[in-house]
Amino acid sequence: MTAPHPLLARLDASLADVGHSLSQTRFWDVLGTDAKAPVALFDAHTGRRYPPAQALEAFLQQHPFLHLVDAEGRWQATLHCATRLLWNHSAAAGNKSYDRIQAQAVLAQARWAGLEGWKLPNKDQLWAFATATGNPHRQGSEYCLARPDGGYGCGWLTTDGQCDVRNGNWNVKPDWGGYLFACHPHWQEADRRQMLADLAAWGFVLQSPTGNARFPPVPEPMSLEPLALLRTLSERGERLVADQRQLAPGAHPALAVLGELDWRPSRLPRLEAAQLADPHQGLWELWGAPAERLKDWRLVARDPARDLKHHPVAIDFGTSSTVVAIDDGQRIQLLRVGARDFYAPQEPQHYENPTVIECLDFEAFRREWQRTAYRPAHDWDWLRAGHEAHAAWRDNPADTQVLGAILPKMKQWAQRGANAPRLRLFDRKSGQEIEIPPLEDRRPVRGQPLQVSPADPFDPIEFYAFQLGMTINWRKRGLFTRYYLTFPVKYERAVKDRVLASFARGLQRSLPSTLVEQGSVLQEFTVEELASEPAAYAAAALRQLQLEPTEAGLPYAVFDFGGGTADFDYGLWRWANAEEEDLGYEEVFEHLASSGDNFLGGENLLENLAFRVFCANLDVLRAARIHFTKPLDASAPSAAEAFIQPTQAAQTNMVMLMTRLRPFWEGEDAKLESQIGLDLLDADGAKRRVELALAADELDAYLRERIKEGARLFLRELQRAFAKVTFDGPIHLLLAGNASRSRHVRAIFDPQGELWPALLQEVFGDTAPQLEIHPPLPLDPRNPDAPTAKTGVALGLLRLAPGRKVKVNNAVRTSHGDEAPFRYFVGRLRRGVFQAALTPESDYRVWHELGPIVQRVFDLRYTLSQRARETMREGDPELYARPLPWPEAHDGARLWARAIAPQTIEICCLAAGQTPQDDTSAQRLDLTIG
Repeated sequence: MTAPHPLLARLDASLADVGHSLSQTRFWDVLGTDAKAPVALFDAHTGRRYPPAQALEAFLQQHPFLHLVDAEGRWQATLHCATRLLWNHSAAAGNKSYDRIQAQAVLAQARWAGLEGWKLPNKDQLWAFATATGNPHRQGSEYCLARPDGGYGCGWLTTDGQCDVRNGNWNVKPDWGGYLFACHPHWQEADRRQMLADLAAWGFVLQSPTGNARFPPVPEPMSLEPLALLRTLSERGERLVADQRQLAPGAHPALAVLGELDWRPSRLPRLEAAQLADPHQGLWELWGAPAERLKDWRLVARDPARDLKHHPVAIDFGTSSTVVAIDDGQRIQLLRVGARDFYAPQEPQHYENPTVIECLDFEAFRREWQRTAYRPAHDWDWLRAGHEAHAAWRDNPADTQVLGAILPKMKQWAQRGANAPRLRLFDRKSGQEIEIPPLEDRRPVRGQPLQVSPADPFDPIEFYAFQLGMTINWRKRGLFTRYYLTFPVKYERAVKDRVLASFARGLQRSLPSTLVEQGSVLQEFTVEELASEPAAYAAAALRQLQLEPTEAGLPYAVFDFGGGTADFDYGLWRWANAEEEDLGYEEVFEHLASSGDNFLGGENLLENLAFRVFCANLDVLRAARIHFTKPLDASAPSAAEAFIQPTQAAQTNMVMLMTRLRPFWEGEDAKLESQIGLDLLDADGAKRRVELALAADELDAYLRERIKEGARLFLRELQRAFAKVTFDGPIHLLLAGNASRSRHVRAIFDPQGELWPALLQEVFGDTAPQLEIHPPLPLDPRNPDAPTAKTGVALGLLRLAPGRKVKVNNAVRTSHGDEAPFRYFVGRLRRGVFQAALTPESDYRVWHELGPIVQRVFDLRYTLSQRARETMREGDPELYARPLPWPEAHDGARLWARAIAPQTIEICCLAAGQTPQDDTSAQRLDLTIG
């Protein structure tokens, strides 16, 4: 038996919902495109379409009296249109007269016109009925009424007795009997829609006494088969509305499933009707569906293989924002992810897609995410990413529930080791904390379809990559299979592999299953690292600055000041030599060196600002039992240690204060209130209002000195990188990353200012090379796709893509087997000063002596900071200590170490005068910080 087509199965299920809705509510208003008033009333039991209620109102106004007539033309009652009372005397026979008791007994059994509850009129009601102009039941003298036997009478029963209705009389005799003409208030308070619904339900019509006018006219039949009904509504531009629910092609899931294929999971534009039925367009998801079913639905399938693109996609996965650039063969484009309005005018900053996700209903997301591998039926209101998630962060700075549900710093999370504190996320719907396990390398097997199951761990990077992929692989853009990522210069291979695996899964999940089922496409699907972030930026910026390579090589240095770290890159840009030209290359980026300041990132500086404010307000926090977190490079005063906790509440408190301090960090001046009030979470998770004192001068001084220290390290590394290189002209210094726009960076790198000449003198003395400083590439409102300080990395990556005739020579990387260089400085203290034996320049698997083991313990010291090249003293917050017990060590024994991975060393103990050999027994030591 052939399995049902998945999308058609969803449509069929939605049609079942339509049928159920129709069975639950009988009468539906039919609304047109203007939606001002119903254009008809639809009977879901019979499929008949009646004129709207306003047409009934007009009919009632034209006739003072109307007969209620059944389907066989038999009279059932008379409607007095002015009072909306129904009148009937069909139970009275001949000249029979009733007293009130007899009349009440007759009326108790009456079922006239299908209604119970007929009553005697009071005198006023009888007066209004009998004297009304046009009353068809008047006969004889005024105001006598006709009897059922054809005669007429003047004595008619009321609630108070017999009433003589002749003109001039109208006296009531309580004890006398009379003829019976009952009334019914069923429509007295009913609106016109209810009257119309009753006529439809009863199968009756209102007919003028002369018989020449009827309402409603013969109703129009409509199909009750859901698909045919919705199609008719679609063709007419109508919808059905009842009880605050509606059935319509654009609103009900039966056809909205198609219109919202892109909008529901990713808020991409809704599909237009033409997209669904146009023979030149069609839907990828319907490829392979039975032709007869497509004909029933009037839908067109499209082979997704027709839309395969073999052009590169570049992704700069950043700490605070991510940039996506694609080359579709016609032009290079930057993409927006998670935008609230894709039709809004584009601005350059829109392409810096916030690297955040927001959790609104994790359980609903998890069920679908773990059930369907390719293009799951995800709902944006379960889990969302990009600009809209960031807007929730920005617009709710004091809402702890909102902030706790937003997950930033995914890139930093990817670097955490297995023993690091778990990341936690708050689910807005359930109020529960979600613990996120460390990132694993779950790269899909090349050429084989992905499998998902309830056992899969939640990987926020995979989901974020899926959202990127949905935007990249939009049906009006095409389907891409070649993706290239860039990483900071010091990322180790294992971290890169984990991130690449997450992106491979997420991007692959954005492909339609009907493409994956064709098999060969997964052999073409690749997600690869291509170049370091600063090198990619140089590839875009140098061209944008209208510079050209030279034969000897144009020297450049990149100060990439991003959200997580500051990366330094140094190289030469030259024309290809004869041998390289013979291989098809035209340009070569000769990488000389890379370095960086691991904690000089915009977000890390902001976190340090918040930490300093918390530490300065410990008395306030102690009274309120407020916890917070500590940046990895910060040194906590002893009094603050009890307040530093790895909890969701502490993380949320840190985020809230960072949000308040962000304008100070990013602003053009150093203005800051002297005191702010914040609603923070206490140790029990309850909100507590606290007032925090702020010292703007001290905070600004910290920023100035910390960034100046980073600039000093950058120049020190530049001096080392170009020490043995011959070149002509100035070194082009490129400022990259959004944090490079800060007021402090501008002040430090200002050739006309006070700080820059002093830094040059400190680092180079009187031998400073010629440096030409290029500010961060600015935003260009006229050309949103032009490279900027942030988007330049992704755009430069496209220039370096295979086939573009640009070669990147990275001798350092090659010499380490495609692994990042060793990251640490490792050694010991001597007279309180750190001495490094292992450095980032150390080759892997080469032994170095660290020093003597004293009293069977070696006091190992290590750091990531480039300041270790200068003077680093005991107590420095970036210098870490690890006592290494060695019980079997004899006096004079020496500790040896060698680097085997970016964050891992091997150590061994040997007697004085001995050196390690290849077969020397060694212990492995992981130096991971954080």
